[in-house]
Amino acid sequence: MVTFLKFIGFIISVIPFPVLEKFTHLLSWLLLSIPNKRRRIILSNLTYAFPDWSFEQIVSTAKKSAALMFEMGLFSFKYPYLNKDAKRHLLTLNSLSESNLKKIKDYPGPVLILTPHVALFEVLAASPAFRPGNGRKLGAIYRPNRSSGIDNYIKQSRTNTGLEVFSREDALWDAKKFLKKTNWLVILFDQNAGLQGCHSSFLNRFASISNLPGLWAKSTNAKVVFAFPKRISFFKSELELKEINGRLEDCHFKAHKILEKLILNREGLPEWLWSHERWKTQQNYRFHLRHRHKRVDVESTIPKTTKFWIRMPNWLGDVVMTIPLIKAIRIGRPDAAITLIAKKEFEGVLTKLNIADAFISLPYGSKENRYDFFLRLRRKYPSVIINFANSLRSDLESLFIGAPNRYGMCLPGRYRPLLTHSYELTREQKKNIQEIHQVRLWESMLQYFGLNEDLDYTSHALGIKRFPNKIGILPGSANNPEKRWPVSNWAKLIGVLFKENQDLEFHLYGSGSEFEVIDSIMSKASGYNVSNRCGKTDLVKLMDEVSSCNFVIGNDSGGMHLANYLGVKTVVLFGPTNSKVTRPIFGENSTVLYTEFNESESEVRKIANSIGCML
Repeated sequence: MVTFLKFIGFIISVIPFPVLEKFTHLLSWLLLSIPNKRRRIILSNLTYAFPDWSFEQIVSTAKKSAALMFEMGLFSFKYPYLNKDAKRHLLTLNSLSESNLKKIKDYPGPVLILTPHVALFEVLAASPAFRPGNGRKLGAIYRPNRSSGIDNYIKQSRTNTGLEVFSREDALWDAKKFLKKTNWLVILFDQNAGLQGCHSSFLNRFASISNLPGLWAKSTNAKVVFAFPKRISFFKSELELKEINGRLEDCHFKAHKILEKLILNREGLPEWLWSHERWKTQQNYRFHLRHRHKRVDVESTIPKTTKFWIRMPNWLGDVVMTIPLIKAIRIGRPDAAITLIAKKEFEGVLTKLNIADAFISLPYGSKENRYDFFLRLRRKYPSVIINFANSLRSDLESLFIGAPNRYGMCLPGRYRPLLTHSYELTREQKKNIQEIHQVRLWESMLQYFGLNEDLDYTSHALGIKRFPNKIGILPGSANNPEKRWPVSNWAKLIGVLFKENQDLEFHLYGSGSEFEVIDSIMSKASGYNVSNRCGKTDLVKLMDEVSSCNFVIGNDSGGMHLANYLGVKTVVLFGPTNSKVTRPIFGENSTVLYTEFNESESEVRKIANSIGCML
């Protein structure tokens, strides 16, 4: 392998610069044309950093950045074969940088040089102009290659230039001793430091920053310098130097601020390697829903920019039951901007309840139009999609969107290969699945992906005045007609309640598909102060209507779950369905009554007596 690398290096060394430059552009075009992980990282990073840019701007900068990434790779092969004269021309200095470099050379103590991971950062090691002189040495910390042969080859090519190198895996202590001896030490300061780093904000995203430069600068009393090799042409850079003053222990934060300003002021700074996963700190799927950090820069707030998308269920009752789960995700990941993907009819409700940051309506029409819609969403680059809809269709949607993390739950007998990770029910859960509430199963799924927050089952009153004599009735059920209590029973129940209290007003609510059911109740309950509101309220208006009721009675339906969440006293009739799995969960105002779902005078009287005790 080493012999092969040397051969490649030699071939590259004899190829003219213009040819190599065209080759980097060809490689860049290939990288940006073929779907691959690196392409997504570049485009995603740029989209997050520049949300106001057009897609064309982002692609243009991505192409430049990819070409410069390949230029960096070619430079690593070529510079060991450059002669002294060629090396002297790698790094140019203007009058300001010459003056600043002289001041640094005159400084008698150690110098810590912080440089960003830009395409031609290695010119600092290769150029004879960037040396401390006076018997002192230039050193650098590097990340070792997994292959020992390749690692030795790269290390040798660097040491041949007179550079002292220290592995960040096992030689950090040696690097610190080297710095203490008044030498210069170069650190690529802008690498992702994982959980060991100090967490802060970089380009308006939560990022992990290594605090090693600050610790070493303070303990060695080193002069801290920001060194930026600005690319001016192929394999050539111009040196920019800036001394970092103030508290030495904060130098790593200040260096990031300088870099951030360069990126924002220089059209995205394509030479900075956008292909690196700079913001991957919170990506472990078993901890993805938990914000993990050890140290935080107290001067910065956590920007809410990491994109979490949630594919909502298809039925209103299930949508309402996800609310405590979404709230818990928001607390667990304060850096997440949550977008809900759901049917258009739920947009008003979810927006009014303010449980998310954005909403995407599921498209209607042909399958071709629908999946084309989701392919276009790929350009939004969500970090994760949590899929509460247990269907192949929703899994396909998530796949087309292209999120690198797609989470969901596998119920018994189901297989969901299109998810990146799925939660399998435990043996105990499978055995007792008819005894476990749907929300508890979803909670177990989210805990598997790192959720560590308790669920909040507090109801959400809208502050609308309630009328003591107003009774809401929801006799329908959109997803299952078998859950509907017989029409004649509803009419008889209204009659019994009205005879006991003739001040009561009954308001019947339902969707447009339930006209027939409600018209039949109206005809049988005429004279009992009944108002037909079927089809006259969308879900947002329904929220206001039921909030003004003293009581709401209905079948196991989405409307009843919504009324329960709004803090209204609810009575839910169960018979064909399992209340242990789908009963309302918010507050203490919900009552479940079990009844036979057939026409029965005794059942009507039983329900009326139970309700009468509550009125």
